Amino acid sequence: MQADMVVGEGVVTATVGGPCPRCGHQFVDRQVGQAVTAVRGGHRGEPLPRTVVIDVSCGCGEPHTGAPEQVTGCGVAFRVQLVLDSGSPDEATP
Repeated sequence: MQADMVVGEGVVTATVGGPCPRCGHQFVDRQVGQAVTAVRGGHRGEPLPRTVVIDVSCGCGEPHTGAPEQVTGCGVAFRVQLVLDSGSPDEATP
């Protein structure tokens, strides 16, 4: 699984993708506008934390028997912890 987080202009964009841990199909989950107060600690001038946790769900687009209605995948949801890369203050890796 691959993940990326970019912080710029006060907006956090996170992308997680790869094989779903439940169904094995490929998915990409993009989230724009994460809570900047949680990432920045809620105070101006504070450094970014070394880790950020985001909620991700399978959106593989494949039909799955028993999946919840209105779901574009198998329906699994899980958390991913992103760790800021020490080489770049505005990018993170899983």
